[in-house]
Amino acid sequence: MRSSARAAVARRVRARPAALVMGQQKQGFSFIVDLTAEPIGLRWFRGAATLAGLCAASLALSPGLSSLSPKISLVPAPAAQFQMNPMLGASPDDSPPPPRPALSPEQMAKPVIAQTADAVRVQGAVTDGLYWSIRDAGVSPQITADYLHALSTRIDVGSDIAPYDRFDLVIAKGSGQLLYAAVHHAEGGGDVELLKWNEDGHTDWFDGTAGQTQSSGLMAPVAGHITSGFGMRYHPILHYERFHAGLDFGAPYGSPIVAAANGQVVAAGWAGGYGHEVQIAHGGGVLTLYGHMSGIVAQPGEKVRQGQVIGYVGSTGLSTGPHLHFEVRVDGRAVNPLDVKLQTRSAVSSADEAAFKARLKQMQAIGA
Repeated sequence: MRSSARAAVARRVRARPAALVMGQQKQGFSFIVDLTAEPIGLRWFRGAATLAGLCAASLALSPGLSSLSPKISLVPAPAAQFQMNPMLGASPDDSPPPPRPALSPEQMAKPVIAQTADAVRVQGAVTDGLYWSIRDAGVSPQITADYLHALSTRIDVGSDIAPYDRFDLVIAKGSGQLLYAAVHHAEGGGDVELLKWNEDGHTDWFDGTAGQTQSSGLMAPVAGHITSGFGMRYHPILHYERFHAGLDFGAPYGSPIVAAANGQVVAAGWAGGYGHEVQIAHGGGVLTLYGHMSGIVAQPGEKVRQGQVIGYVGSTGLSTGPHLHFEVRVDGRAVNPLDVKLQTRSAVSSADEAAFKARLKQMQAIGA
């Protein structure tokens, strides 16, 4: 009887579902708890505590969220926002907007145009090269070329002009001629102011800065540096020692060459080894010679002023490259140009000096 009862119990136990068998065993801790189906008890409280811990951990590890902020589910941290997308703006409560960039010098350097009944004055800053800056201000190509030509008698317009230097010119309304040409350096010093003036029946550009008296010495005939001095030297083409009767100035091809002092052109043309040359007599037996030119502007018999363009740098004749050969002869004998002193008179006569200064002030007062 007992054995048959035991067999029946064993059969019932084997027939129970596995879940019930497991329930009869000692239960361990599990993360899988269905709180809605679990009866209130130890397992339910363990599951609830585990879920709360997981939620707190996920909030703490979320980027841009703070578990201490009352806006935790609504407002991302501003720093994380700007890092992810700099194009997004911040609200006034988060961060002030970035400062506006300052205006560029180009934006502040717009040309200034003023006029009177008979003249127009144009001023502006050099931002894209001197020529194109003037053209962008509305000045015609011819007037711009005249302006550059006038300045080239005093400075090298290619290398002596820096960004944001200011050009300044006055144009006659009726004739359209350039009356005043100036450049003012942004760094200060070395300004050039030229006024077109008629002296002794000769119209030319006269310097309005640093007084009206010319230097007692020769001015440099070209904007360049001395590459070969006066005296004996080894000739680069003939390959033997030979007396060098002047100075060689290294300068770019086409650079303007100016008269070293007032005088009269006595020769202008081809001269063998000198190539295209110009000779100017200055009185008292003094003569200057300018050789290897690419082009000649001065004409024989023409009176020229100190600083007036007479030709352009080249490499004609017996020459190895573009440069100017400059000689000074006294009574037909070559002398070192660096030792020559010439006695010259004022560029503007005493009688005309007051009128010249008044005219200069008139040009500078337009639009001031």
